[in-house]
Amino acid sequence: MTRTLIALLCIALLAAGCGQSDAPQDEDRVSAPVCAQADESGNVRIQEGLTAEILKKGYGRVAVSKDYADVHTTLWLYDENADDGKGQEIWTSGGIDPFQFQIDSGQVIEGWDRGVTCMMLGEKRRLRIAPELGYGARGKPPVPPNATLLFEIELINLTAPE
Repeated sequence: MTRTLIALLCIALLAAGCGQSDAPQDEDRVSAPVCAQADESGNVRIQEGLTAEILKKGYGRVAVSKDYADVHTTLWLYDENADDGKGQEIWTSGGIDPFQFQIDSGQVIEGWDRGVTCMMLGEKRRLRIAPELGYGARGKPPVPPNATLLFEIELINLTAPE
C-alpha cells in the first residue's frame, strides 16, 4: 500500500512538471493599461490631479506606453472663471502639423503621458493637469509656477514601437 501511494505521488509530481514551458509569463508581456472609464457626462478621473473630459469618442485600440502618438493640441492656463476653464492660451500645434512624442519616454510632462495613455485614435479630450503633474513650482516660461494646465488633445495617429 505504501509503495503504491509513493508511486502515485511521484507520477503526480512528474505530470505537474510536464505542463511547464519556456513561454514568456504574463509579467513578460506588454499588456494594455487599466483604463478609467468615463461617467455618463464623458468625464474621467484618471488619478488625483488629472481629469479628462471626452469631447469626441475615438475608435480602435487604446494608446499604451512606448507608443508614438501624433496629436493636435492647444494649451491654456486653467482659469475656473473663464469659459470652459480656458484662461490664457499658451501654445497650439496649429492643427496642421501634428506634435509627436513617445508615451512614457520623458519627452512630455507626466500629466500628458498619463492623460494620453488610454486615448483611442480619433479621440479628442480635454485634460486638466494639476501643477505636480505639470511644470510644478518651477514653472516653465511662459507657464508660471504652480499653474494648473488645460490641454485639448486630439489623437490623430498611433504607431507601436518596433
